[in-house]
Amino acid sequence: MAMYVQLLAAVLAADGAVSCVPGELLSVARTSRHQMLTSTGHAHPSAERDLAYDVLYDCALIRLCAAAGIDSTPASFGRPLVERERLERALTAMGVDLAQVDVAR
Repeated sequence: MAMYVQLLAAVLAADGAVSCVPGELLSVARTSRHQMLTSTGHAHPSAERDLAYDVLYDCALIRLCAAAGIDSTPASFGRPLVERERLERALTAMGVDLAQVDVAR
């Protein structure tokens, strides 16, 4: 099993059953996506920070997709970029806009 898959599974298991209403799941996913996408612009690059943002976003994405009835598990992230894009497309097809940044957070 790929190290990234193991890391995702461990983080999701450690968080336990995160109970969030769909609006909160969407807000968390949007915020973590924004952090992930903008982390490369920092003055002091950090592989650890970038990895943390990737993991946080992918965990949020898995939770949001589960709430929306879209199949995804950490095991699907053997190729993270491919799975992330698949899930984002599936959410977009359902009318979910992940690119919108929630200002309230």
